[in-house]
Amino acid sequence: MQAINVFGFLIPVGNQIIILIIIGNIDVLMQLTPERLQQLRTEAGMTQSELALEVNVSQSYIARLEKGTLDPKLSVANKIVEVLTRRTEVLCGDIMTPNPITVDARDTAASAVRVMQERNFSQLPVMRGTQMVGIVTERDVIRNLQHDMGRLSVQAVMSPESVPFLDASTPVDAVVPMFQTYQAVLVHNQGRLDGIITRSDLLKLT
Repeated sequence: MQAINVFGFLIPVGNQIIILIIIGNIDVLMQLTPERLQQLRTEAGMTQSELALEVNVSQSYIARLEKGTLDPKLSVANKIVEVLTRRTEVLCGDIMTPNPITVDARDTAASAVRVMQERNFSQLPVMRGTQMVGIVTERDVIRNLQHDMGRLSVQAVMSPESVPFLDASTPVDAVVPMFQTYQAVLVHNQGRLDGIITRSDLLKLT
């Protein structure tokens, strides 16, 4: 369970003393210096207006924060950090190869091999009509070399195991471990095949 920090301050007002209690992560306020805010916003590729819209404040509010002439409320600071952290996170849609070439499950395995040779691909997504049903890889082809590829369908030689089919908004950090088991990961946008991530795509992270 995450600990909740509670901070109390005594503020003299005339002949009275007001006790101000802050509950939350005050470290956020300490970390969100004007320089750090501008750096995070730039790295996220956001303008002051775009950040203001996400946080539900005015553009001038963000400008004053970056100039150091305004101290943010804790709730605003938390929201800013949340937005900027989310925007700087690498997602599947950022590194995938879009609009991948596919083969139909009813095509011959020989036709899939030709596409892989011509395009220098190590795997191809397999469709049945508009439905994604799997993937055919070089390993699948090698495993069936003793057969006549012109007589076998892609369905007959494709990998029997399912392939991860992830939303484009999935963080890449969650995908990397999958490559210990799979040769590729397919990416969808609202259920429609949108891209493919292979080991070569992961090199974009370096």
